[in-house]
Amino acid sequence: MKKKLITGISAAVLATTAVVPVTNNLIANSIWQTKPVSAAQGNEAKFLNTAASQAQKVAKKYGLYPSVMIAQAIVESNWGQSGLAVNANNLFGMKADDSWPGETYAARTREEDKNGKSYYIVAKFRKYPSYQNSFDDNGKKLRQGVSWQPDRYQGAWLENATSYTDATKALTGTYATANNYNTILNNRITTYNLTQYDPQVSSTSKSYVVKKSGATYAWPTDHSITTKTDSISKGDAVTVTKTITFYNGKQRLYISGKGWVNDSALEMGSALPPAAQAPKNERKVNKTLMHTAYVYDAKGNKAKGMKAIKVSGSGKVIATYGTKTINNKKYYRIGQNHYIASGNIDGTMRILKHDTYVYNNYGNRDNQEIMKKGKSVATYGAAISIYGVQYYRIGVNQYIKRADFSLN
Repeated sequence: MKKKLITGISAAVLATTAVVPVTNNLIANSIWQTKPVSAAQGNEAKFLNTAASQAQKVAKKYGLYPSVMIAQAIVESNWGQSGLAVNANNLFGMKADDSWPGETYAARTREEDKNGKSYYIVAKFRKYPSYQNSFDDNGKKLRQGVSWQPDRYQGAWLENATSYTDATKALTGTYATANNYNTILNNRITTYNLTQYDPQVSSTSKSYVVKKSGATYAWPTDHSITTKTDSISKGDAVTVTKTITFYNGKQRLYISGKGWVNDSALEMGSALPPAAQAPKNERKVNKTLMHTAYVYDAKGNKAKGMKAIKVSGSGKVIATYGTKTINNKKYYRIGQNHYIASGNIDGTMRILKHDTYVYNNYGNRDNQEIMKKGKSVATYGAAISIYGVQYYRIGVNQYIKRADFSLN
């Protein structure tokens, strides 16, 4: 029974004077090569500049390490000098089976039988319009695997590999048969400082408020690549345990227990403090913060490095973990050594000194209902100014003039 080499590894057809890289399984001097290779085409800097920008786009689309893809392209195509690269824009030795709808390029390639003995055939390889298409095809393969094993390369995915070295190790023996494939790639990555093109990955836990309702996804890829796993609703407080920041500043974030979202789904400018260490025996309870609130430490001092949590007219849902009395005042715990005054959530009861209307956040009457003198009303936080008039907030987009209360 004959055995083929793993087809994911490039089969480079080189110029007559070139040396075959150790991972390639095509023969140099192929009679099928039709276009000569010039020195300009082999310029490393030119190739790297092109490959880097294309790898970053594809890596963002498929959730991969650009450094690994660039190193693969360098090794597999000999800096773009291989016959496949020159004649077919094929940087990764992708073969063309019957399912391939595009153009093909024929080249002589070495195979092995079950005893490891070499033999040669003429095989069809995929021909691409550009390098970008080749990168995209390789990214698709690394993310979606092969038909009989879709997760074959999952160890190289951004969410699973803590560094590029984990990714290259995961490709050794799966993508390429060479047992030193990771060493070969790692050498290129360090020699040419390819990690400068990688996204920043952080595992710091942070809490955010959902800006708009939507789905969460299984992978940190373009949404067209992955499947939906759950959903989030506007105003929810969520905990993010991993953040990936790409070359263009865009982020994908993993919401614990939910899935991945783009940064556009969350209020990125006002991250809540992480609630990673809740008090023992205290369960998480979502509360609606009704007023912009400062964050305090366990001694009642404003927490260093923390900005006030801003609240819109509709309030903001946040996670709380029990209460604590600090300097005879009640606070809600919202994170490790982070507290907010309970009055911003529970409100302070005040008594109306005469009949009054309820106003909206523009200072206009919310409706024609009259709140009667002597009624006790919960107010949230300090009075705010709307067009020069002081109001207490009493609900979602609802306010009463400060002057209408007995206690101001």
